[in-house]
Amino acid sequence: QIHRLQEAGITTLAALAKLPESATVPHMHPDTLDRLRQQARLQLFKRETGTDRYERLPDAPQRGFARLPKPDPGDLFFDMEGDPYEAGGLEYLFGVGVLERGKFKFHDFWAHSRSEERQAFEAFIDFAMAGLKRYPKAHIYHYAAYEETALKRLMSVHGTREAEVDHLLRSGKLVDLYKVVREGLRVSEPRYSIKNLETFYAEKRAGEVKSAGASIVWYERWRETGDRQLLDDIRSYNEDDCRSTWQLRDWLLSLRPEHLAWWVPATPDDSTDTHKPW
Repeated sequence: QIHRLQEAGITTLAALAKLPESATVPHMHPDTLDRLRQQARLQLFKRETGTDRYERLPDAPQRGFARLPKPDPGDLFFDMEGDPYEAGGLEYLFGVGVLERGKFKFHDFWAHSRSEERQAFEAFIDFAMAGLKRYPKAHIYHYAAYEETALKRLMSVHGTREAEVDHLLRSGKLVDLYKVVREGLRVSEPRYSIKNLETFYAEKRAGEVKSAGASIVWYERWRETGDRQLLDDIRSYNEDDCRSTWQLRDWLLSLRPEHLAWWVPATPDDSTDTHKPW
């Protein structure tokens, strides 16, 4: 898309933002151009004013805000950390936040070897399933596809907790808030990472680890030095991610149109669809 815009003489974000609605770009669909122009307009607004802005996108069946299930006291907020430099990759931290008497509480499950990865995976799944047994209408919230993909892979690689993961997937217990954001909102940030979105609902982070990439660096340093503080910093970062997922969920609920029906998963024995609107 950048090349097509450049070939049309549109070489800056400002130029794209100020492009007339009647303008066209060769080999670019008008809807795509309009989406890019509106995104650029919001980013230019923040660049010029320093003010955050978001816009709700038109409602669509089973998309955006229609993906949000009704909140439940037993909802879980999940985030993982992985080390791609380990042979075959290593999921070394499973973090999950829960609400206990209205206060956020963090639980962490660690792994520093392949056998420990299996144990941490099993411990997290058992923890989640126990919570869902207590609160049958609860869900597990995460941001973007990494967590769901990793759970599928770990189930397959270790040959364990297959029935439990299958239940989570088929009953729609995993809720990807990234899909809600991308399909339901347009924001003045240049990226749609959860760190960018925090400008709308959270205080600026104070921890040493600022990104997923940095957490990998910290973990590799820990492997070299054994410095426990490095793991503590990663734990704090992962806890911040889980707390941010909770805060993002609540912020999205505050923006959710009142007329929308809640998203309700199908029962596990429904073979036609994994989700159904109420």
